[in-house]
Formats: sequence, C-alpha cells, structure tokens
Amino acid sequence: MASILTTSFFALQMILLFFWAYWIFISLFGFGRPSKIEDKLPSKRFLILVPAHNEEKVVGNLVRNLKDLDYPDELYDVVVIADNCTDKTAEIAKELGAIALEHTSKPGELRGKPYGIKYAVDQIGDDLTKKYDGICFFDADNLVSRNYLKEMNNHLLKGDKLIQSYLDSKNPGDNWVTLSYATSYYYMNRSWQLAKSRLGLGNAIGGTGFCVDTTLFKEVGWTARSLTEDLEFTMQCLLKGTPAKWCHHARVYDEKPESFIASCVQRLRWARGHWDVCFKYAPKLMYRAIRKADILAFDGFIYLVNPGRIILNALTGLILVFSQISTVSWLQSVVPWQLWLTLLVFQFSYVVYTMVIDSNNRLNKVKAIISLVVFNFSYIPLFFWSLFTKGNKTWKRTEHTRSIVMEEIDVSESEVAAGKESKAV
Repeated sequence: MASILTTSFFALQMILLFFWAYWIFISLFGFGRPSKIEDKLPSKRFLILVPAHNEEKVVGNLVRNLKDLDYPDELYDVVVIADNCTDKTAEIAKELGAIALEHTSKPGELRGKPYGIKYAVDQIGDDLTKKYDGICFFDADNLVSRNYLKEMNNHLLKGDKLIQSYLDSKNPGDNWVTLSYATSYYYMNRSWQLAKSRLGLGNAIGGTGFCVDTTLFKEVGWTARSLTEDLEFTMQCLLKGTPAKWCHHARVYDEKPESFIASCVQRLRWARGHWDVCFKYAPKLMYRAIRKADILAFDGFIYLVNPGRIILNALTGLILVFSQISTVSWLQSVVPWQLWLTLLVFQFSYVVYTMVIDSNNRLNKVKAIISLVVFNFSYIPLFFWSLFTKGNKTWKRTEHTRSIVMEEIDVSESEVAAGKESKAV
C-alpha cells in the first residue's frame, strides 16, 4: 500500500510540474504593451444578441450602452432575447430602441442560454448572412467599451473569424468574492489570452463580449448545448481549423455574484460544462492534432485536459505544506520544496503585475491575493464534484442586481483604448 501511495503521489507531482511548465512558458509572453491592429473605416455590419431571462434590473443600462457605441447606427442592430421572461425585460428593451424576441419554451424542453440563442438564430433565418457580417454576444448584465464595434470591424477586415474582447468586472470592489473574480480576470486576460495570441495559438471564448463571422457561424452551426456553450463553440471552431483571436483593446464589463454560495453554484456549472466538453471534444482534437499535425488542435486538447491554474495553485500549495509538516514517506516532494514555492511566488507576483497594469490601480493588492487564495482552495471540491455530476445540465441562473451605468465604472475608456498598460512597462 505504501508503494502504491508513493507512486500515486509521485505521478501527481509530475503531472503538476508538466502543466506548470506549460502555463509558465505561455505566460512569459503576456508581459509588455499589447499591439493594436490598424484602424479601418467602419464597414462591417453587426448583429448584437443579448440573451436575457428576467433581467429588468440591468438590461436597460446595457441597451442604452449598446445604442451609444462609437459606430454608425445603420451598421448594427441590437436584439434582446427575452427568454422565458415573466418580468418587463422585453418591454424595456423595446422602449430603448432594441429589437425584442420573446421566447417561451414548451413544457419539458430544456432551458438556458444556448436554447435562447438557438431560438433567435432560427427566427432571424437567412437574414443572418444576408444582412450581417458578424454576430456579437453579450449577457444582459454587461457594459461595453464604446470602441467595441470599431475593434471588431478591424478584426473582421483583417480576416479574423472569431474574436474575444477583454473581459473585465463591473463590480470588483463589492466584496472579497467579486474581488477574487476580478483578480482572476486580469490575470487570465494577460497571462493566458494575450500571451497565447502572441504565440499564434488559439484563444478561449469567455461567454460574453465575443464576435463571430456570420459565415463561420453558419458553417459550424449553433449546436452547443453544454453548460459552457462558449467553450464548446471554441472547440467546434478549432475542429474546423479556425482558432479564436484576442482583442485586448475593447472591454466588456461583467457583473459577478457577491454571494459566496452563488459563486459556488456558478463555478460548479462552469466546471461541469468544462468536463462535459472535455470528454466530448478532447479525443477529437487529439485525433486532428495527430492526423494533420495541427498544433492549434493539440493546444486545445491540452487546455481541456489540464486542471486549470486555480486547481494547480491549490494542489501545489497542499504539496508544499505536506512536504514541510509531514513525516510520512510517501507525502514527500520529488523536487526541492523551494521549487514549489518559487512557482507560487511567480504566479502571485504575476497577479499583482496584471492588477497594476490592467485594473487602473482600483483594487487593494493584498486583499486581492488573500481572497484569491481562499477562492482557489474552495474550487477544489467543486472541481472534483463536477466530474461525478457532469451529466447534470440544469441551468441555474445567476441573479443580477447591480444596476451600474458606464459612467460609474472608474476606468477611462480613452486610457484603455490607448493602451494604458504601457505606464508600468
């Protein structure tokens, strides 16, 4: 038994070290000022889709925000999908100049964001490719930087087919839970998304603030039905040979839950969706990677099977603690404990760097690190429980109540668009 435990703990550490090498190599390319693609005259036509279920408290602010984007009005339409709403979501959207599509599910039908989007796409029909060049997706609680469509226009004219914008938080200072979310955003946006774009690897769609070329959307189809439809669609596009691209200069601000319990429910849904997509698409991506020597497909495979940095940090911390306090032979580290500590210090130093560069110094760095550590460890049971319950596809809605307008977000859009990151480089 001791031999089995020793071998298992050794294998766990070797796997963690492999993924540490993978993550750190990529993250090294996230430092410095991100380049910006050349501005082009507005010409692309956009359909903006906003799935919404009982979002009367927040949808009005988003529609006002979208109608005020720095882009010609005649080149984009805003469509709110009032999905099984029992409140005034549709009425508010119409009053503010958006198109409202009201969707009511039949008894026994599955509900949730993927099904609402499918309904809207079916209703729009052939006009999708006849009238529009790109489809942009936002959640009803979002706010968007005014240059968003300008940047998407630039990307489509460059030839990009799937683009994710910078994901930010509109309520990072509410409490330690929202602070943890925001800190994770800043870190992943730079150490993962920006870094991978510089390496020429595929990026990840984050569920909101992304744009899809309508031709690609029609080719792939909207068949994503997992709890993380964004991740599933990303992998479907990769299997078609089309990776997602990153736009660091347009931002979408997302509302994060203030309740720790609500955050656990949300993260459990994300983790279940990740496992579901992993089992469904990882073998296909590996097959494509081998058959076509496709490095992008292989990178997508690695992304699906890796435990993620949150789990990586937490398990590394546990190994570091065990190696110091335990005298049990099989719980000893296979590498000097200083290496584990160095990895964690590098990670958290990177977190502070991204907060200084990308958060406009809005947040307390010490509180952010402490809250992130707690957040990381709370993810471990959710991560493993989601593996055993990945078949549960019940969509549990996250309540949105923070009625914030764009003017209340204390980040200057002009600073963001100009690349304020350079101040700390």
